Amino acid sequence: MNEIQSVKYYLSPGYMIFPAEPMIVYMVLGSCVAVVLYDRKNKHSGCCHFIVPRTPKGNSPKPKHGIVAVLNLIRFLEEKGADIGNMEAQVIGGGDLPGHSLGKENADVAVKILRKKGVHITSLDIGGEKGRKVIYNTDTNHLAVVKVEKIREDDWYPPEETI
Repeated sequence: MNEIQSVKYYLSPGYMIFPAEPMIVYMVLGSCVAVVLYDRKNKHSGCCHFIVPRTPKGNSPKPKHGIVAVLNLIRFLEEKGADIGNMEAQVIGGGDLPGHSLGKENADVAVKILRKKGVHITSLDIGGEKGRKVIYNTDTNHLAVVKVEKIREDDWYPPEETI
């Protein structure tokens, strides 16, 4: 068995990861968005999985907010020695329940920040009404997305009453 196959991590909504060792990162996305950054030169990677696009007034900024998550993802990789010119991003998720736009708002925030910061986006799998299961290899920068026809109402983050 390959060593990386034994190191697996489920990245929950509202969290970020900057693995020191190669691993497989799993995520389940509905309206949430995941951003994966990879430094081609130094082989550093990081992932964020955020729930809402912005920090509501009166709340403290946290990685569950897209603006906070994406900006910190870039900053942390730069602190590890990455250069914006060597970074590539993959953006996944942002599905919407019919009649809702939270997923689109999440995806729009991520893409806008990455473009403004000059990070090259190599892959976009965003929007629609399907959920996604994601498997990311931090060592090779390979990412697999499985679209699921239905996600249970309680699989979508955040629950409607918390928006």
